[in-house]
Amino acid sequence: MNKDKLLGTIKSKGLTVTAVLKKVNDDGINLAPSTFYKGLRDERPFKTNEIKALAKVIPLTRSETMDIFFTIEVS
Repeated sequence: MNKDKLLGTIKSKGLTVTAVLKKVNDDGINLAPSTFYKGLRDERPFKTNEIKALAKVIPLTRSETMDIFFTIEVS
């Protein structure tokens, strides 16, 4: 999870987290602010339907979605 890239993309598109979450919830996906921030802090993973809704609302390309939500750790 690349929280800085997600927050930066939201801001660069002229949106706020509050506005994004409102649109996600209006689309029928229940995503509370506390749940969103837990996802940012890696306290809980984002569910597939939440990722799809966020990608649609922000909007994110497929590549941006992969870069933000799916990181590969190399040791």
